[in-house]
Amino acid sequence: MKNILRPLVTAYASLPVLLPAAGLPWPALLPACLLAFLAIGELWIRAVTGRSAEVGPPAVRAGLVVLAGLLTLPAVALLLHPFGAPVAPVPLIAASALLATVLAVAGLLRLRLRRRDGDAGLDDGAGVPAQRRNDEIREQTGSRTRYAARTAVAVLAPIVLGVAVGGIAIRAVESGSRPVLPGYLTVALNGWAAGITHPVAVPSHGLTVQVRVTNSGLPTSTQWLRLRIGGTVVASRQVTVASGRVYALNVLVPALPADGCLRPVGISVGTASTVFYAKAAAKDFESAPARSVRSSTSRGRDAC
Repeated sequence: MKNILRPLVTAYASLPVLLPAAGLPWPALLPACLLAFLAIGELWIRAVTGRSAEVGPPAVRAGLVVLAGLLTLPAVALLLHPFGAPVAPVPLIAASALLATVLAVAGLLRLRLRRRDGDAGLDDGAGVPAQRRNDEIREQTGSRTRYAARTAVAVLAPIVLGVAVGGIAIRAVESGSRPVLPGYLTVALNGWAAGITHPVAVPSHGLTVQVRVTNSGLPTSTQWLRLRIGGTVVASRQVTVASGRVYALNVLVPALPADGCLRPVGISVGTASTVFYAKAAAKDFESAPARSVRSSTSRGRDAC
């Protein structure tokens, strides 16, 4: 029983270390991960073969334990997908702990059944010593054959299970319905205007601003291109936007009042828009009449 409880306790102690909440660095996570899955691999061998892992050459024994342990992680990940659980650290650790518990219970049940069969064999120990020796030899030969078969099952079971579940999951993903991605229309500043990071000075002759219009997945349509300054539409025209096309448009921003105030300049195509802030150029502001700078205000409020 200790040979089964020992790897179970090792798995229980190593798996919580892998939780993201622990916040441990990878030099500590790597040994804990290997130790946990090696313990689960030993539980696989003990649960499926029904014999202790000390039977057989050490190299073969270690290879079977390592193989069964390392195959556990992809097998658990593939089993999580059909149940709708995300393949994330917490579900993987919880499923591995549950698998270790199931394997330990299976190993204890097999050990109990084997001991009961052994006690029954001792009660029926009739016959001369030569007959008993022959019976023991035949039983050992049969035990080796059964052990080899069970070992093969222990190695092949995770592989077959992983391939089967993986194949089913891949076919389900490939044949399943995929939602249609929604289309979108975007408007963004383009060219020199793409680097605007501060309010722009608009000269007296106006300023040409480049915009990029992208239509992805929407049907071809005719939309209104509008220029708004301070929330007021000052210019508009219709543009045709074809599906799957990108357009570069030039928009002329007219001269702004020389009052030194910042104004939002919005450019929109349909419901998509972009905005930046602008004001009159400094020389235009300085050359403007004083009354335009100090416009009539009431009760000390700023002109802007």
